[in-house]
Amino acid sequence: MSETPAPPPRRAEWWARPRVVLPIVGVLVVLVALLTPQPDAGRTGDPRLSSHLAGALGAKLFYETAERLGWRVSQRDEVAAPARGDGRTIHAVLAPIVPVTPEEAHAYLEAVRAGDGLLLVLNERNALADSLGVSHSAGGGTMEPVAADATTCPRAPDLVPPLWLDGKVHLWSLRWKRDVPSDRVVFATTTSDLPAGPQGGGDAAVGFALGHGRVVVVADPDLLRNDVIRRCGWAADVRAVRMLEWLRDGGAAPRDALVFDEYHQGYGHTANMVDTTGEFLVQHPLGRTLLQVALAAIILLLAVGPRPIPPVDVLRVERRDPLEQIDALAHAYEQVHATRTMTARLLRGVRSRVERAWSDTRARPNEAFLADAVSRAPALAPDVALVQRALDTPVPDRTLPELGAALHRIEQTLTTTPSA
Repeated sequence: MSETPAPPPRRAEWWARPRVVLPIVGVLVVLVALLTPQPDAGRTGDPRLSSHLAGALGAKLFYETAERLGWRVSQRDEVAAPARGDGRTIHAVLAPIVPVTPEEAHAYLEAVRAGDGLLLVLNERNALADSLGVSHSAGGGTMEPVAADATTCPRAPDLVPPLWLDGKVHLWSLRWKRDVPSDRVVFATTTSDLPAGPQGGGDAAVGFALGHGRVVVVADPDLLRNDVIRRCGWAADVRAVRMLEWLRDGGAAPRDALVFDEYHQGYGHTANMVDTTGEFLVQHPLGRTLLQVALAAIILLLAVGPRPIPPVDVLRVERRDPLEQIDALAHAYEQVHATRTMTARLLRGVRSRVERAWSDTRARPNEAFLADAVSRAPALAPDVALVQRALDTPVPDRTLPELGAALHRIEQTLTTTPSA
């Protein structure tokens, strides 16, 4: 008997073959990579121009450069403004994100008039910039680096891509709300291809005297950022140092202390979310209303919510009506033939009404009361004998009406007979 030949192996479908699937997957990956929008990674991170930040947008490099060149640098995190000027300090207010109040601006300007220096970098409008009468333009222009400032830069190519695609520094320019100081010192200028006007170029960083001190105003915070100062070809570090040198000179003594205002960068207590929320909930009328509503809601939740220990039900005892008690006691006494107990209860009622006006004590036994009743009214002797017999031994039910009548005569006789 011959064996049945095995069927030939079944070939996979053409569309499931690796030489077809893998090229299709590769093409899809390339299309996704090309068509998916990617954010510009050059300017990510914390945008504050703070000397605490070493990222691309911070000012840590400016802080360290000044420290290496001999300035006594420090950071003021918890104090909003200087108390007074000593003539030897430069205050660096770098694009504050926390608004400078008019009182704080007044303190800064008073310190400058007393002999201190001020390095102000503009960003949003604040009271300090308004007091100096400066702002930045809406457009600005291009800052051309001085070739002599970049002669010592290494010729090796920098593999880090520049901040701006054209390789030039783009900055805002200054706009004066008052007369331009005639004795100003220009540290940086910008040029623009646009027509003259709000969008045109102009001064980007200038210095001028104020009282006994000096002020330098920088229109654009990009001039002092880490990713700008680190690029040697732009020579932004040279301009920054020249501004500090100009602020250091011109006083009775060199201004060799450089204090960075970090309070208005958000490191002071004003940036504390807990304190800000607490101040709103306590001091603002709307906040107090919301706080009361929240407390009421919490109390309601505690009242209706489940408890770890279930509450104990209060035991309620239902009491009978007095008339129902009398009827119930009468039926009970009748069922057990409690004639002695009944006689004792009735006699106690008689004694409470008779002895109310007597001077004798009510604690004496019933026998003494009955003997005293006979001595006061001898005619009560039969009634007293009946009551005494009912107290000592049970009596038939037919005797109960006579017993009641006897107690009634004893009470009536004793309450109408004057006491001896």
